[in-house]
Amino acid sequence: MKVFSFIFKIILYTFILSGIFNSSHSKIIGFNYDAKYISNYFSGLVSFDNFDYVNSQKFFKRLDNFETKNQNYSSKFIQSLVNLEKYNEAYLYAKRLEAKDLSSFESNLILGLFEFKKENYTKAEFYFDRLKPTFKHRLIFDTLKNSLNYWLKIIKTKDEKNIKPIKEVKSIHNNLQFVQNTFAHCYLDTSNTEKEFQNIINNEKSNFSRYHFFFANHLANKKKISQAKKVINVASETYPRNLLINQFKATLNTREKNKNQFNCKNIEQIIAEVFYVLANALSTTSNYHLSNFYINLSKYLNPQFLSYQSLLAENFLILKKNNKAKNIYKRLAKIGSIYQWYSHKQIALILEEEDKSEKAINHLLNAYGDMESNIYRTFELANFLRNSEKYEKSIELYSSILLKIEKEHKLYPKVLDRRGIAYERIKNWELAEKDLINSLKISPNDAYVMNYLAYSWIERGENINKALGMLRKANNLKKNDGYITDSLGWALYKLNNFLEAKKYLQLAIVLMPRDPIINDHFADCLWMNNKKIQARYYWKYVLSLDSAEEELKKIINDKLLFGLEKT
Repeated sequence: MKVFSFIFKIILYTFILSGIFNSSHSKIIGFNYDAKYISNYFSGLVSFDNFDYVNSQKFFKRLDNFETKNQNYSSKFIQSLVNLEKYNEAYLYAKRLEAKDLSSFESNLILGLFEFKKENYTKAEFYFDRLKPTFKHRLIFDTLKNSLNYWLKIIKTKDEKNIKPIKEVKSIHNNLQFVQNTFAHCYLDTSNTEKEFQNIINNEKSNFSRYHFFFANHLANKKKISQAKKVINVASETYPRNLLINQFKATLNTREKNKNQFNCKNIEQIIAEVFYVLANALSTTSNYHLSNFYINLSKYLNPQFLSYQSLLAENFLILKKNNKAKNIYKRLAKIGSIYQWYSHKQIALILEEEDKSEKAINHLLNAYGDMESNIYRTFELANFLRNSEKYEKSIELYSSILLKIEKEHKLYPKVLDRRGIAYERIKNWELAEKDLINSLKISPNDAYVMNYLAYSWIERGENINKALGMLRKANNLKKNDGYITDSLGWALYKLNNFLEAKKYLQLAIVLMPRDPIINDHFADCLWMNNKKIQARYYWKYVLSLDSAEEELKKIINDKLLFGLEKT
């Protein structure tokens, strides 16, 4: 299908281009109109649009001197080269464009960064000054250009007074001004450096979790190892899923090699981090082409900071470019134990998405067996196995964790909850109920555990009133959660309070419109409120959902034939 789509696009573009040439060929003088030339150009465009940079640069490279006809071509060719990490080739092509007076935004940026790396700051400034706003770069242009100019100024003067303008950067990327202000102090080694780092990591208005790493790394570079450990250990407790923090914790505490090298005395590495922030911002706006471009420029400026690749992998994962994502995760796995486990989990999830469930399970089990075990890794493996319906094996792993930790441990109630769910799935309700109740005794305000236990009681026709009270509490704790809202509505339905049930089930539909169970519950409630035409509409809708299980579809077909009276 992908091959067909690719060929179709080329043919379509070729016909469009041919039509343009035939009707207005005088507008593009000197263009070689032969089919092979046209095919190479549009094959390059289609490959680029498909994030296939290997083929896009191959097709673009066959077009000699085409930059004189189309600047879009030179822009995409440079991006293709950068995304393939062919930085020297991108530089040489940018010089060629300069010689022809055909420089583009990308070529000036490349030339400026090359001079910057060679510490030819006057030449770098010349190229950066030639950067002009473009529609494509509009979201980041002001931030990018102002940042480059400010850092050039600081490099030249090495004056603490010049840190001030960084605070005055006006852009949609407001957080970047705090980051750059801190790095400027660090670069100039001012007496306020540690204070500035403290300010940024204690800022509660935004998520600056990443910069705990940079603070701890700065302290380690200063040989203040005990301080660095204190910062990173506290950060690890607060942000247990942050890869950068926890990998550096492993570096400091277990002496794993640090493969995320950063020194704020190195201006290139600071600019690399600025580009990473821009790439992240572009990714959140779904501008993945430019996001990839700036990530790879970050890698060019600081090739020793290997975790920059993680954002690249995330982009490809979102784009469903699974093979590209898997290849990057394999490289990320070499950074250290934290990235190794994370990468193998991501690869397993990709395999599962590709309907290779057994392969995914074996992949993660093998990775787990090759690594030193710890309770968090065991917990994550158990969760993966439970989600893959390997309930007995997950119960075995959950039980092994409970034998190793005290009840006061933060994982204890979570392990009980997950094991309880696994017991429920294998229909061992006695043990499931016991685990879920014990989990709530330790963590009484966990809305999701309350929801699971109460919903299970409702489905079993047990403790309905108690379940209703529990669900009202859960709903107050987690308003606008579709599953909890549905459970509350369903409890009211079971108590024959159909009118109030309808209110909550209707809200659940708004929150989760494509959930088959919630739609079925709402249809049942409509029927009992004498809204039978509407009920049939929702039952029919469930039958159209791919996520609806066959057993549910069979039940709904009976409801459509007989209503609720005979089902």
